Amino acid sequence: MINSGEMQIVASGRAKTYALLAALFSAPPSEELAVMIRKGGLAPEGNVPLKQAVEALTKAFRLLESAGPSAADVIAEHTRLFTLPSGVVPHESYYADKNQRVGGHVTAAVKLYYDNAAAQLTGACLELPDHIGVELEFMQFLCDIEKQFWNGPDGDGLLRCLEFQNGFLSEHLLCWHRELCEKILNETGLEIYRALATLTLEFLEAERLFVPVLAQGIHSEWRTPCASES
Repeated sequence: MINSGEMQIVASGRAKTYALLAALFSAPPSEELAVMIRKGGLAPEGNVPLKQAVEALTKAFRLLESAGPSAADVIAEHTRLFTLPSGVVPHESYYADKNQRVGGHVTAAVKLYYDNAAAQLTGACLELPDHIGVELEFMQFLCDIEKQFWNGPDGDGLLRCLEFQNGFLSEHLLCWHRELCEKILNETGLEIYRALATLTLEFLEAERLFVPVLAQGIHSEWRTPCASES
């Protein structure tokens, strides 16, 4: 039987991880975020590779504080990777379009997901909807909504939220995150961004397995019986 209290904690942890990844892809790390990571503030539940990826990111930030690259180096690398046209181009449409064009129907389809979920995203004001940071922020939004649903008896609302998560992952994020992260791993020399790419890979692969199983569990356990079953 699914424990609502435990799943609320899991949803909160997933939201926190999505928020951290979104922040690191969207801008160079703030000092507040860097302090949180150095203190071991990110500890998602998961398999061994995921936990190792978290430890690698924490270690990279601790090295940054001591003998690692300067803050200016990190800012320059973030700009080179995620802002300049010669970088990795962190937009889904670039990877989905055979001509590598940013925008178009892919970006519109992503925006439609946001609109259908009535999502209010800060990143959407700064970047195209299909930027990796904005897509990750949308998943944070959905996990925060899920956390609220675990507080109440609205099984239909919870299931719809999980179906939104599963649909967005399968139709968008999981279709291109690996290619983006592998490109980052091949192009960056800074351990922070290597660790970010690895953590993103491991976390989203864990989500690929977790979300549909949870949605199916909710559907089986909380669904309303038919008249023929009563």
